[in-house]
Amino acid sequence: MSRPVLSLLAAALLAATPAMAQQPDRARTLRVAPETLTTVLDPHFTTSFTTRDFAYLVFDTLVAVNDQWQPTLQMLERWERSDDGMTWTFVLRDGLAWHDGSAVTAEDCVASLRRWGARDALGGAMMRASASLDVVDARTFRLVLREPFGLVLEALGKPGAMVPMMMPARLAATPPTQQVTEVMGSGPYRFVREEYRPGDRIVVTRNAAYRPRPEPAVWASGGKVARMERVELIAMPDVSTQVSALTTGEIDYVERLPADVLPILERNRSVTVATVSPYGYQGILRFNHLHPPFDNPQVRRAVMLAANQADYLAAVAGRPEYARECRSMFGCGTPLETTAGMPPATDLEAARRMLRESGADLSRPVAIIHPADAPGIAALGLISQGLLTQLGFNVDLQTMDLNTYFGRRARQEGWNLAHTTNTVPDMQSPLLNPFVNGAGRTGGFAGWPENAEAERLRREFARAQDDAARKRISDEIHRLAAEDGFYMPLGQFTAASAWRSDLNGVLRGPAMFLWNLERR
Repeated sequence: MSRPVLSLLAAALLAATPAMAQQPDRARTLRVAPETLTTVLDPHFTTSFTTRDFAYLVFDTLVAVNDQWQPTLQMLERWERSDDGMTWTFVLRDGLAWHDGSAVTAEDCVASLRRWGARDALGGAMMRASASLDVVDARTFRLVLREPFGLVLEALGKPGAMVPMMMPARLAATPPTQQVTEVMGSGPYRFVREEYRPGDRIVVTRNAAYRPRPEPAVWASGGKVARMERVELIAMPDVSTQVSALTTGEIDYVERLPADVLPILERNRSVTVATVSPYGYQGILRFNHLHPPFDNPQVRRAVMLAANQADYLAAVAGRPEYARECRSMFGCGTPLETTAGMPPATDLEAARRMLRESGADLSRPVAIIHPADAPGIAALGLISQGLLTQLGFNVDLQTMDLNTYFGRRARQEGWNLAHTTNTVPDMQSPLLNPFVNGAGRTGGFAGWPENAEAERLRREFARAQDDAARKRISDEIHRLAAEDGFYMPLGQFTAASAWRSDLNGVLRGPAMFLWNLERR
């Protein structure tokens, strides 16, 4: 080989060396296929749990709950409560920093709480009960209540969307009706803007400056140790592709799999299959109360009476051991479980009579917004399509992707029926469950039921100081919401996750917590 050719080859190798060095270390990279890949990266902007799971990597919280639902310190060094419970003082841990290196301050936290409180049901209740939320010094801020609110720590530590994530004050100044334009937190991982491909891939890398707490990681509490240098969240909506990628090791973790593919993976020693969230999910059939035919409570109740939870559970759970019929809006197995006001059983003929008596025009198209790329939600929609057709409705199933669905659902016009799932821990009280908000068109959640008495009782629930009072009030709220047809619970179900067996430290809990993972 001639010297010029050798020189050219050497030059080519030298030129390629930096690019090769930049390739991520596969052993220190965690590749995850979430159920869906969000395009909303603002943790205060949506109740989507795929946004929440991403946000947990990048942002952090003041308080977190453990598996006993006990609020624990996270970004805070301590909190102090006055004897009358009306004044709360919070002190941040020393040395907390945003991903740009600037210090986390009390001003940032106050601004973040105000923005979150404008969007979240429980946060909004806390802010309405507050007289002031002010900065004391760089690491200290104070909340003064104007009326009793017994859930301050529960609000700050809630693990479900919308989680009260902290962000710099300049970003928290973004109007709550607009998404933040920059993704910056203080959490264990940093968002890599240059590698972000909306709808295809989200990449985060280890935040070397993060200071995890010394306690063991339990749910969202304790030490969030970023053992992987890099986490890639990859859109992979096709289940067969997920199974193949997990089997070959192209993917390390699949968030949620249908039961029919589990036997394939359970026979594979290189894969672990398990349920990480023992509480599971609640299926939800949500009416748009603003437009016919579901502006009529009799029509809503008729559909609730006709809905057979067993049909829905068979579609989303797949295995009997993953399914549980449950007519409680607050979930079964929770302290506030109740069926007050709910139809006690399915009765299709009684539902048909009720529809005839309602006088509703069933020939009018009923638009079901249907996110086909979210298998769990899509399965619910297909069952409802068949049910409503059986009841005589003219059904218009409008298929779209999940991110389009969230945008459509947020609009008060253009749809009549929507489905979703939410983790049971997010549904377990009148202030956590956004679907029992009765504030209507101006202050309610998508679907916009309006019930002044339910809202009065939700405020009373927030002021209650003991469990017995909360149970009595929540039962009455549930009765009102069920009788008015706020929504129909479609049962409770769990789902299996799967990951490569060489992964150690997979955390259980009501969200997908991706810190502490490492390869054996």
